[in-house]
Amino acid sequence: MAAGDNEPFEQGKLARFNHEPRKNPYPKDSEQYQRWEAGYRFIEQGLVAV
Repeated sequence: MAAGDNEPFEQGKLARFNHEPRKNPYPKDSEQYQRWEAGYRFIEQGLVAV
């Protein structure tokens, strides 16, 4: 797996971690959109669990 494969996931994680608005920059039907959302939710769930 190339390092760039997770870039949308990492961007979503950073957006949530930095308390930025949920503004996914990728087209809604794209795989990148889904990965960005997964990263955002990953941090969101972790912060809720603490």
